Amino acid sequence: MTRRLSPIWLAAMLIVGCLPSENRTTTVPNNPFGTSDPARFTPKQAVRVPASEEAAKRVLEVGGKVVAANRQTGLRPAFNTIGTAEPEIFHRGTCDVWITEGLVRQCKTEGQLAAVLSRELGKMVSEREALASAAIRVPDRGPPVSVPVGNDSRGAFGAADGVRLAELAKYDKSRHRPDDPLPPPPDPDVLGRTYLTNAGFATSDLDEAAPLLKAAEGNAAFQKQMSTVPVRPNVRE
Repeated sequence: MTRRLSPIWLAAMLIVGCLPSENRTTTVPNNPFGTSDPARFTPKQAVRVPASEEAAKRVLEVGGKVVAANRQTGLRPAFNTIGTAEPEIFHRGTCDVWITEGLVRQCKTEGQLAAVLSRELGKMVSEREALASAAIRVPDRGPPVSVPVGNDSRGAFGAADGVRLAELAKYDKSRHRPDDPLPPPPDPDVLGRTYLTNAGFATSDLDEAAPLLKAAEGNAAFQKQMSTVPVRPNVRE
């Protein structure tokens, strides 16, 4: 026996969505990215490609060691590992470093991985300095402190403290003026080498990692995808 619904019940069921509609079931493709074209990945898809626990842990340990040995930089970035075989490394602002599992596995030693991460931190600091204002990049520390001795007084040939005059002249010559060009930002390679040695690794590790870095520079797929995502703001604790 077929039971007919009254118009009132029929309207209520349409409102709450109880009646069957078109098939909304979606199939999960074999490709974990959901598309065969890597260039079409969305930023949210890109950052959710999981890496192996082994690779992620290795990056956290080595990156943490480099950061701890270079506290003077003021950096405390999060190290993120992307589960893809293509070698790539990049950073976002001063808060995030991204590296692929493929590049991590190509680093055969802890020193090579430290070199790769150190150089990326060097690039991060160099870019930060390039964006800084003149007051930060070339701070005016003020004239040297005057320390008068006894009852020194000005004589016929000028001030009694000739050393003081020489110090003031030196300060005035070195002082940065508004029309003066700013010095170039620090070399990221030099910074990376410094960070690496501060962490207790050899400079030869950076030389051994140079071919890996060169190969990684040719890949920027994930970096381009992340370019549309707002940079996470700096948070100082």
